[in-house]
Parts: sequence; C-alpha cells; structure tokens
Amino acid sequence: MLAKFMRLLHSYSSMLVLVLLLFFAITGITLNHPDLLYSTAGKSSRQQVLTLPETLQYSDLPQSDSEQAAVASQFRDWLSREHQVKASVFSYQFDTDDSLLELDFKRPAGYASVVVDFAANTAELELEFNGYLALLNDLHKGRNAGLSWLLLIDLTAVACIIFALTGFYLMLKQATRRSVGNSLAMLGIFISLFAYILSLH
Repeated sequence: MLAKFMRLLHSYSSMLVLVLLLFFAITGITLNHPDLLYSTAGKSSRQQVLTLPETLQYSDLPQSDSEQAAVASQFRDWLSREHQVKASVFSYQFDTDDSLLELDFKRPAGYASVVVDFAANTAELELEFNGYLALLNDLHKGRNAGLSWLLLIDLTAVACIIFALTGFYLMLKQATRRSVGNSLAMLGIFISLFAYILSLH
C-alpha cells in the first residue's frame, strides 16, 4: 500500500514540476556560462520627461509617513496605467527640501527610475531592460521577482524533494536494482564532494 502511494506521489510530483524543473536546469546552465550565452536580444532603454496631470500637482508636499505613502501610491498607479511602468519591487523617497519624489521600480532584468519635480510639475522617467536572457537568469535567482514567484520557487523545491525521496524509496524496494541505485547515489555524493574540493584549489 505504501509503495503504491509512493509511486503515485513520485509520478505526480514529477509531472507537477516538469516544466519548472527544465526551466531551472536550463537557466542554471546559462547562469554558469554568461560569457558564452551573452545576448542583447530584447535589450532596451528609454528616457523621457513627463508632464504631471493636475491631480498629481502638489504645491505642499505631504509630511507624515502615511500621507507620503498615499501620494507615492498615486504616482505608482498613474505610471503603471498611463506609461506601463510596472515592477515587482517598489520603493520611494521624498526630498521635501528640494520638492522631489524619487520612485524606484525593480523587476527581473530591469528597472525604472522616476524623479518627480513638484516645482516644475515634471517627472523624469528612465527605463532599462537588460534582455530576455537576463530575464530568465533573474527569474532563476528570484531577483526582484516578487512574493508570488518566490513562493513558486519554494513550491518547486518542495516538489523536487518529494520527487527525489520517493524515487529513492522506490529504488530501495526493488531488490534487483537496489545495489545499482545505491552505487549511483554514492557516486553522485562523491562527484559533488570532489567538485567542491577541486574548486578550492
């Protein structure tokens, strides 16, 4: 009964993470060899000066943290809606002395930086995207990818652990393949240790 359950768990966990396992395996190679796989495909940058709409023109800047957060949120919504500035990680900083608001939008393989000048009622927008290969590599690392993607990485890791342990259990239950399976497991451990020791010299 347990063996049947483990077999089902092994099969379904492998199918659950099939695409993601391939994704992380392939991007693991691209991360290891950035010089060989360097690509400019999809790279772009843009600088633009925007005029603030009347609803976002403030003569008196907010002073409290809650008011500043509300104003920053308004600018984030405006930039996302009107200028397609979107990101997983967002931060802001007010400079009340110079009547400035700095907004940072970070995402995998790119960023957007916005400096709002309330005195001139303008916003200087700078957009940078480093290409599709950089996007895949940053997703592999979870860099600036947001909470949902980080949770997906964790779930993928859990499914891979289940896949590996159930496979090990099923191998142990097969007497004819047990010795070969154990030998391969030991070989994998030896290769890992050897590669690590070799890297220190």
